Amino acid sequence: MLLSKWLFKLMNKDGIWQTLLKRKYLGTKTLSHVTKQPGDSQFWSGLMEIKDQFFEKGRFVVQNGQQTRFWEDLWIGHEPLRQQYSSLYAIVRKKNQYVASVLRARPLNISFRRALVGDKLRLWIQLVSLVMNTVLTESNDTFVWGLTRNSNFTVKSMYNDLMQTNRIPD
Repeated sequence: MLLSKWLFKLMNKDGIWQTLLKRKYLGTKTLSHVTKQPGDSQFWSGLMEIKDQFFEKGRFVVQNGQQTRFWEDLWIGHEPLRQQYSSLYAIVRKKNQYVASVLRARPLNISFRRALVGDKLRLWIQLVSLVMNTVLTESNDTFVWGLTRNSNFTVKSMYNDLMQTNRIPD
């Protein structure tokens, strides 16, 4: 639970410790793309173990689109596009694409393993109309916390959410 606060700060703040962790563990990847590796410190391993739960509690605000995964991260709508458009996600060739790599090309830089016909074509047109108005800027993407009104992470909000999730029904 307390590690979540470190993840939030790692994603949204700049400082010496953030720079060191990013250089050592991320390289050119984003937090979404890295996984626990043998030889990682206990601290980093702990962060990797909770990051998926952490991401479920907030959303990405796309600016340059280079830290947000197009299909897997929540950035548009109320759930990730992989869930909103699951039949399209099932046949997409590249799953872990960043928003920037998809939106910088016209038509969108997405290819499918099968031809889009019928319902899949209708869903594709709907998806394109949903994302086409997204404007990319020079700023980095940010992650906003979904459990507080001001979108800032608090340990209390995480704790309350965990207690509600793990509560045993009467």
